Amino acid sequence: MIIRLRRSELDATAYDACVEASDLGVIYGLSWWLDLVSPEWECLVWKSSQQYRAVLPIPLLRRYGFLLVHQPLFCQFLSVYSAETLTQAEHQLFLDALFNKYRFIASFCLAGMDASLLHSYGLAQITPFYTHVLSLDKPYSFIWDNYNRDRKINVKRGRKAEWTIRKEAEIDRLAELFQTHHQHQIQGGAHPSTYALLAVLYKEAQRRGLSELWYAQKADSLKAGAWFVTWKSRSLYLFNAADEEGRRGNARSYLLDCYLQEKAGKSGVFDFESAQLADIANFYASFGSTISPFYEIRANQLPAWVKALWKLRNYLR
Repeated sequence: MIIRLRRSELDATAYDACVEASDLGVIYGLSWWLDLVSPEWECLVWKSSQQYRAVLPIPLLRRYGFLLVHQPLFCQFLSVYSAETLTQAEHQLFLDALFNKYRFIASFCLAGMDASLLHSYGLAQITPFYTHVLSLDKPYSFIWDNYNRDRKINVKRGRKAEWTIRKEAEIDRLAELFQTHHQHQIQGGAHPSTYALLAVLYKEAQRRGLSELWYAQKADSLKAGAWFVTWKSRSLYLFNAADEEGRRGNARSYLLDCYLQEKAGKSGVFDFESAQLADIANFYASFGSTISPFYEIRANQLPAWVKALWKLRNYLR
C-alpha cells in the first residue's frame, strides 16, 4: 500500500536506507539534502509489514497558499528508491499515487522511469531531459583518448596557460565568480536565496566529507572554480564559474581534466549535471561522456476557478 507522508511523519532512517540501497540512489534523494532544498517535501511510501519497501520523495513549494510539486535548485532529478528492482507495474502504482494525490505538478524530474509508462498518462506533459555521465573505472589514458579533438586542443591550451589548481574550503569566491560573470545569463537573474542555499549545502556536504572545492588560479588570483560532491561513487559537477580570463584560458577544461585524471581508475561515475542548453551539452559531450535520460513531468488538475485565480495572481505580480 502506498501512503502519503508529510516530512514530520516520515521515518528518516528507514527512508534513507531505501535511498542508499537503491541502484538509483543519488545524494539529491537523501532526507537531509531535501530538507535544505525543499523544506516542505513529502513522500509517497510503499509500506510492507510496517517496513519501507520503496519511497518516492515529492518536492513541494508553497505559492499563494497552495502547495505545488516543484523541482528545487541543486536537485537535478529524483527517483523511486528501493533495495529491490521494481517492475513497471510497481512503478505505475507510484505514478498513480502521484497524479491522484497532487493536483498541480509545476515541474517534477524523474529518473529510472520507462518513457512509455510516463507517456501513458495523457493528462501530463512529459519532456525528456539528459545529463552527461562518464565512467571513472577506466585509466586516465582511456578517458583522454575519448575526448574529442577540440577538447584535447583546449585542455592542452589550458596546460600551456600554467594554471595552478588549489583545493579550498571556502565557497564564497566561487559564488562571487558566478554572480559577477554568469548571473546575467539567467533570465530574471538569481535570487539572493540561491547563494544562501549554496552556502548551506556546501557546509553540510563538507561536514559529511562529501565535498571537494577546486579553483584554478594565476598569480594568486582565482579565475575559475568548481564544486564537486561525491556520494555512493557518483561525483557531481554541482556548481562552477569562471571569469573572462578563465574562460579565454580554458581554465575549466583544464580543471575538469585534472579532476578526471585524479579520479580515473576508481569505480564510480562522474555526472556533469548537464543544463538543457546545446552549447553546455556539447561541452560536456566533448569529454567522451554519454547521455543518461530523465523526464520532467508537468500536470495541472486544479479546478477551473483555481486555475483562473492562479493566472490572475501571476499577471498582477
